[in-house]
Formats: sequence, structure tokens, C-alpha cells
Amino acid sequence: MLKVENLKKYFPVERGVFRRVVDYIRAVDGISFGIRKGEIFALVGESGCGKTTTAKLIVKLLEPTDGEIFFHGKDISLLGRRELARKIQIIFQDPFASLNPRLTIGTIVGEAVECRLEATGEKVKTKEIINETKELLNRVGLPVNILNEYPHQFSGGQRQRIGIARALAMQPELIVADEPVSSLDISVQAQILNLLLDLRDSLGLSYLLIAHDLNIVRFLSDRVAVMYQGKIVEMGSVKNVYKDSQHPYTKRLLEAIPTLETGLIE
Repeated sequence: MLKVENLKKYFPVERGVFRRVVDYIRAVDGISFGIRKGEIFALVGESGCGKTTTAKLIVKLLEPTDGEIFFHGKDISLLGRRELARKIQIIFQDPFASLNPRLTIGTIVGEAVECRLEATGEKVKTKEIINETKELLNRVGLPVNILNEYPHQFSGGQRQRIGIARALAMQPELIVADEPVSSLDISVQAQILNLLLDLRDSLGLSYLLIAHDLNIVRFLSDRVAVMYQGKIVEMGSVKNVYKDSQHPYTKRLLEAIPTLETGLIE
């Protein structure tokens, strides 16, 4: 479904009065991977390794320095933002920051529904938008009577569900989940992860999961790629990478997973 080839993103380092470029930060440095239909593929690594930059490149929030990204064989650089949004959606780490605090929940989700319906060329009816918005809220486990309420009235887990509903409104095939539960309480994390799995099974979705928590990756993902300093240093099935990791960096990440001995639940 998604194919990334030799993807690079360099950020210039400027110095002096004339802001001369003296070096480059190689945030993403020539990575390649693919995601199959119905698969959950994880990019894992410590902060600053380039995984979130990769996510932004895939949804065209950033333009690559080099390399290509294909969706069903088509170069995404040839797709407009709206066309790409109907194929790939992103769920952000901070659900509150990703929701406009001045808009009601009905407007936040409804605008995405309207955008998709308008792309079909058919006349959009307000009743149709409202009904589909209610269906989306119900699908993600939220009551349908919250259309006129605002993001600040909800908990972090509820706001993330709203963000997921907004993403589903475009009926995408691939969802990029950028640390989707890292800002949530542990008790809520499992609920959101189970919701993502249920949506994958019921809607046939694929996910690119961006994460640093290897326990979450092990629970949710089919395959995993380990990023270090902008490069992928190891890739394979979750089972193989966790049981027989080859790269020293991967081994250090696995050794750092909290266990009962550290006072945390494995």
C-alpha cells in the first residue's frame, strides 16, 4: 500500500550575520520501508531519531529533501493535499493541541465529513453530515449528544477519540498514529489501543505507528523498524526483532523496557 524509498529530510544549520549554511541536521537519512494493507507497521526509537519527521513527510506536512513516497504505486508528490487526505490521515500525540478550541465537536468532525462528501461532486445535505458525524462518534465510543460541546470539556482520552473520529471521517486507508497514547494516563492507553485494533479489524485500516514505548509496539504492531540518528538500523516482524535483535541499539532499547523488578508492570 505505502512504499517509502530512500527518503531524506535535511534541515540547514545557519550561522553568522548573513545566515550562511554551515551544516545540515540529517533528521531522516535515506530510509526505505513498505506497509501492507491491513498491517500495523511501527517506527520506534528515542526522541530525535527522525520518526515523527518521517510521519510528517508521509502526510505532506513537510517536503522531503530527497527520496520518494508511493501510495498504491502513485507518487504522493503528484497528489493534492485534499486528495491525499482522503487516503492518509494522521492522529497527533497531543489531542488537545490538534483540536480547534473555538469549534464544537460537531463542527470539528462534521467539517471533515463535509470535505469528503464535497469531493464526490454530490450536493451535500446538512442532515447527512449530522447523521454521519453521530455515527462516527458512536463508532469511537462517544455519546452522540456532544455535538455542541467544546474540546476543553473532555478528558485527554475523550479528546483523542474525537481526533480519531475526525480522521475516520475522511474514510482513509492508512492512518499515521504519532505517539497516539503517550500523553494519556496508563488506564486510558489500553482503551485507545484496543479501539485502534477494533477499527483496523472492522474497517480494514492500515497503520503507521510512531512510538518510543516498546511494550505498546509489541502489543499493537505486526512489523517494526528501529530508527537511530535518522536511519533504520533494524526491521522485521515484531516477534523476530524482539526475540533475536541484531543491532546493538535495538538491544539497548529492549533492555530498557520496564519490568516488575523496576516497580512497573511489564
